[in-house]
Amino acid sequence: MSVLAVADLSLARSAPVRRGAGRPRAARLRPIAAPDSSVTVTITLGAPGSEESDRVLEALRDLVAAAGPGADVDLVSAGGRPALAPAVAGLHVDTRARTVTQDGRGLDLSRLEYELLLFLSRHPRQVFSRSQLLGHVWGHTHTTVRTVDVHVSRLRTKLGDPEIVTTVYGVGYRLSDDARITVADD
Repeated sequence: MSVLAVADLSLARSAPVRRGAGRPRAARLRPIAAPDSSVTVTITLGAPGSEESDRVLEALRDLVAAAGPGADVDLVSAGGRPALAPAVAGLHVDTRARTVTQDGRGLDLSRLEYELLLFLSRHPRQVFSRSQLLGHVWGHTHTTVRTVDVHVSRLRTKLGDPEIVTTVYGVGYRLSDDARITVADD
């Protein structure tokens, strides 16, 4: 038998909160027997777009990812609209929000790491020298080219894939041919 869990997370400001808790202000979880073998979790969030709501949604995405591919998730705002678009496989760069997600999970990139990834994503299969990258991403070329190497290394580490930014020895860097990156320019 499987369980259908329905959670109601209310992030209303009027609800009492314990000092230093850093958690949603009210949460209820009701398990209900489900007729099929899948597990479904329905989450209702208040105050969509708030920092607290975003943290809860990220935690839920991580929980769902841990549950495996058979899990079915509905993230719904207080008005009944989807709270977030479904997780996109691979890397997704949202230029409007200046965020990067990997398989639906948010990445914490510095401004220059974000700009470097965005620039390479917009120019797939093109090789750029370190000096060219300094000019396009940093906006100047009076920094040492070693700066590019350091930022590429940090970006690779944060992405968890050292091969996503390919080194072209003697020339510079380019995005890997098999990198799955989508850029949303809204």
